[in-house]
Amino acid sequence: MIPRGSRHYPILDVYRAIASFAVVLYHIAGSLQIASMASHAYVAVDFFFLLSGFVIDRAYGRRLEDRSFKLEFLLLRFVRLWPMIVLGTLVGAVVSIGGLLRGHTLDLNQMGLVLAFGVLLLPFGRMPLTASIFPFDGPLWSLFYEVVANVAYCFVFRWLRIPVLSILVVLFAIALVAVSLEKGDLELGARTGEMSVGLLRVGFSFFAGVFISRIGTASSVGGTAAITSVAVLIGVLFVPLPQHAIYDVACILVVFPLLIWGSAETAVPPGWRQACSFVGELSYPLYALHYPITRIFFYFQDTLALGKTALAFSIVLEVITCLGAAYVATKLVDQPVRNWLGSRVERIRSPRVAPLAGRT
Repeated sequence: MIPRGSRHYPILDVYRAIASFAVVLYHIAGSLQIASMASHAYVAVDFFFLLSGFVIDRAYGRRLEDRSFKLEFLLLRFVRLWPMIVLGTLVGAVVSIGGLLRGHTLDLNQMGLVLAFGVLLLPFGRMPLTASIFPFDGPLWSLFYEVVANVAYCFVFRWLRIPVLSILVVLFAIALVAVSLEKGDLELGARTGEMSVGLLRVGFSFFAGVFISRIGTASSVGGTAAITSVAVLIGVLFVPLPQHAIYDVACILVVFPLLIWGSAETAVPPGWRQACSFVGELSYPLYALHYPITRIFFYFQDTLALGKTALAFSIVLEVITCLGAAYVATKLVDQPVRNWLGSRVERIRSPRVAPLAGRT
């Protein structure tokens, strides 16, 4: 059964904010080789995919039964994602030009291509100093797979009934287990040569989210359960354990789906809903913009060879800078541009009625 209409899920905003913040710390820790800080936050990407499948099916599933809605759906997804994709790519390009000025060997022609590919959200491939398929803004790799999943969902929607979804999810799960055991973990998909694994990751989690949307979630829960679910997500992403295939598989295939199924209907006190919405709104710009900022900070952290106290202070300043940049981008770019683009989509959906004869 396709859910009728959509509603807002405040607890999912909180989850999204936690996952984005964990990714920021993971990239900071990776640059500085701090092994115990947000050591499993790379599976937050799979959590994002799961959230996306669930929320998109709840929001658009009923409307996509009308085939004429497909174009509008794709335009709405464009409006939602592209402003931050473009901004993140541009900020990353500026940072890379800074690297050029510091004497790094970068090809300006190649940088122009990377910029064009990034703005269009197309994977570029290898570039000096990085193996990322999005060299200017590494985290865009997951948004590329998100768009692939959105397009696939749109065009195969008519076949996505529960039996088909069940088979699809099981097949993706089996493939993920096999790849994880072969590779040792699932920190894969962002680099050249890993696109097949990236497609497996988004394939399982996104369509598992759609599946959960269709079968329905647990009954509304309150206080204690909400706190427990948030603590579980934080624990999973931040636990200081070595990366391991079984851990990744358990999180992606079991823990994350159970979290969404069991707590999506969590009752949030009215006074907290605005705060939940605020952190949820901030999470996407934070995810899209933080990586170039961390590159700037790492340059100074590495060049100045900071001691422990100074390094800790610089990390705090780095996190604050990322959060501040996300807030500014939300207010000055993301929301205004989305509103402007959304009004254009609205005109496509509801074209003006031709004036009556004889009237000016």
